[in-house]
Amino acid sequence: MLRGKTVLALSLILSAFAWQILAHDGIAHVTGTVMKVEGKTVTVKTVKGEVDVMLTDKTEITKDDQKTNAADLKVGTKVTVNVPEGSKPRVAQSIRVATAGAASHAAHEHGK
Repeated sequence: MLRGKTVLALSLILSAFAWQILAHDGIAHVTGTVMKVEGKTVTVKTVKGEVDVMLTDKTEITKDDQKTNAADLKVGTKVTVNVPEGSKPRVAQSIRVATAGAASHAAHEHGK
């Protein structure tokens, strides 16, 4: 019985943070809240701390599966940024802006 509860607790902990540390095909995902936008630099607050990502003319920004622009990157906005693993500085290949409903749903699922 104790082993089952331990496995369940560990599974819940890992799944709660997996969405923020997942990477595949050489792409790392930075997921969190926009804290600051200065020029071509966006600061994202994650559970591990603040991460600066650089925007380029090639960075694709989407909201509701539609292309948008950096004007939608406002302080407090939930985002997922795709960056090449190990890139220094972190250059955003794409940024997905969460909609209000999606951000609320994600916060509810993650107990925030």
